[in-house]
Amino acid sequence: MPSVRVWLQLVAASVLSVICAGNAAAYGPTGHRIVGDIAASYLCRQARAAIDDLLDGESLAQAGTWADEIRSDPDWRHAGPWHYINVADRDPVQRAERSDQGDVLQAIARFHAELADPAVPERLRAEALKFLVHFIADLHQPLHVGREQDRGGNRIVVLLGGERSNLHRLWDAQALLKADRRTRRYRVKDQTLAIRALTARDVAQLQATPVLDWAAESKHLRPYVYATVPRGADTFRPDADYLARAREISMLRLGQAGVRVAGTLNGLFCAGPH
Repeated sequence: MPSVRVWLQLVAASVLSVICAGNAAAYGPTGHRIVGDIAASYLCRQARAAIDDLLDGESLAQAGTWADEIRSDPDWRHAGPWHYINVADRDPVQRAERSDQGDVLQAIARFHAELADPAVPERLRAEALKFLVHFIADLHQPLHVGREQDRGGNRIVVLLGGERSNLHRLWDAQALLKADRRTRRYRVKDQTLAIRALTARDVAQLQATPVLDWAAESKHLRPYVYATVPRGADTFRPDADYLARAREISMLRLGQAGVRVAGTLNGLFCAGPH
């Protein structure tokens, strides 16, 4: 897999220079649209056709936001724990205490299996596809592989640009993927150009890593997340250097997630090498 330094150089080339605060959006929807947009560009022909049929023409970029859109629906309240997994600092991911309510690793395995099974009704396979795309993206956000004691950063208040937020919402891209609305320069596709410049070898290496490694990568990035957060603090005011590094890491992870979503779907739908 390309080094973190190489990845950051690739990804930073497509990141806009403006950081501004705004209302929270869980790893998007902008972030999830980026993942879907990147993934779509790496799909084989058979996967594109199968996904188009399941989603009735809806794009992966649109479908990737659905799992967050239903979170306010009482009928889907039980799906909340599927978006994350808690892992103690001292434990590897494979030794994490698993919730009986489910977690993001269990959800990815479940919906991958449902999507792969042609006996599952088409409506449920469409839902499985939407969940799978979303949860692969979530797994790449460092605080979705979080510390239980601060609820994945949700208990740490962040003060930024006169607004109060929290550490988890910041890393969900609240201030990292928004452009200056006054200049109207923001386009989701601007965030994907460097990722699409990856070589076939880079893509193959990213897609060859198992799901547990994706979670381990997120956990290994947590020292960057907490680098300048005072130990035990319940309030944090990030400086420009912290925000710049966070933005680079977020783009790194969104890019990796998009490439891996495509690899997962190609593995399900493509015949032969892809």
